[in-house]
Amino acid sequence: MNYGIAMQNRVNNAISLPAVERYNNLFKTHPAFLQRFPQHLIASYLGITKETLSRIRKQK
Repeated sequence: MNYGIAMQNRVNNAISLPAVERYNNLFKTHPAFLQRFPQHLIASYLGITKETLSRIRKQK
């Protein structure tokens, strides 16, 4: 995928999608990232706090 398109999609998702959907999209597209990177980096990438990320993961 073109880098510019991917970045635009990420920005649009960050603005328009709730945190749970952003997490689900990341889980579907890059599941290895969730195991590979620390929780605070994933939360930062998704534009949420690590506490919110923890709550989302707990619900799954």
